[in-house]
Amino acid sequence: MKVRPGRRPVTARGLLPFLCLLALAGCPAERPDVPDRDAPEAPADPEPPHAVAVTIDDLPTIGTRTLAEAEAVTDGLLRHLREADVPAVGFVNEVQLAAGRETRTRLLERWLEAGMELGNHTHAHTSLHRTPLAEFQEEVLRGERVTRPLMEERGMELRWFRHPYLHTGREMETRARLEAFLDEHGYEVAPVTVDSDDWVFAAAYRVALDAGDEALMERIVRAYITHVEETFDYFERLSRELVDRIPAQVLLLHANPLNADHLDRLLEVIDARGYRFVPLEEALTDPVYDLPDRYTGPRGISWLKRWAITRGLEPPERPQPPDWVEEVRRR
Repeated sequence: MKVRPGRRPVTARGLLPFLCLLALAGCPAERPDVPDRDAPEAPADPEPPHAVAVTIDDLPTIGTRTLAEAEAVTDGLLRHLREADVPAVGFVNEVQLAAGRETRTRLLERWLEAGMELGNHTHAHTSLHRTPLAEFQEEVLRGERVTRPLMEERGMELRWFRHPYLHTGREMETRARLEAFLDEHGYEVAPVTVDSDDWVFAAAYRVALDAGDEALMERIVRAYITHVEETFDYFERLSRELVDRIPAQVLLLHANPLNADHLDRLLEVIDARGYRFVPLEEALTDPVYDLPDRYTGPRGISWLKRWAITRGLEPPERPQPPDWVEEVRRR
């Protein structure tokens, strides 16, 4: 942290003529408190560092073609996280373990060996908005059959749950019943405040990757980084409107080739914005996560927007990926 500059002191030599005049006038020659008008104003105290927890959905991987590529994506993500000393929680869809179960289970073990934590993202990434509650609850239980024993073998507790698509229920009764079910099974919901839309850029990146178009890949990466910056700008403004500060944020990313190749660049940008990376558990101690959330709409949206809507506000639409990225994605 930089030391804040203070005022320039007034020297005795500069005061000597003035003190002499005071003595001649019969006044006590005490040093007066005279400010130095030439000294620069001391800057205001800087805003304290913000906190952000990194969460990564759809483990072991999404958007990969082969086991070898899935291994490369896993290793790339973990390498960037370790080198930047960033803790993360990875949310698992165990349906992805079906092909080559033992080998793909090994990908989850790599996360745990790297000091990361795993969470439940349902077995098959099931939407609560399109699934009866009882069936959805079974999806939650199916989603822990491999992950829970892996963590217990290492003395860890499976405690985090994330709703696929951020669909938390179309009415309060369903939400309440699911939350009671999750609590009964030892889960805490992992909210999201900053949704990066990385899946859109990742799909376009996949197209460029398959075509071997390195120039297009780099163009997509630059657009992705810019979009994340704009997204942080948006949610920071919304944060200040809601609570007059920037609370601890929770960032949503996905386990895809785009992030495996370029997560280091993304983390550098977030660090440059004044954020420190913290565990999810620490981020959720921020009192903002006690705000009421009565949102039951069809969209899967940030908790910041949910809190705003609960308060009767209609926040503006957040930044969208460029049209040309959407066009590449749909090729």
